[in-house]
Amino acid sequence: MTHQEIPSKEEIIKNMAKHLQTHPEDGEEVLVRTYDLAFIKGQLDSKSK
Repeated sequence: MTHQEIPSKEEIIKNMAKHLQTHPEDGEEVLVRTYDLAFIKGQLDSKSK
């Protein structure tokens, strides 16, 4: 996957907001996944120091 294929943070947020407007039941899963990703990023950041 090249860097150009990865959507920007703004695009991801816009797409998720649009998705949640039509699928509010997915909100909990989105929050759990966001937490998991933030946790993983924290782990990776602390290892790279």
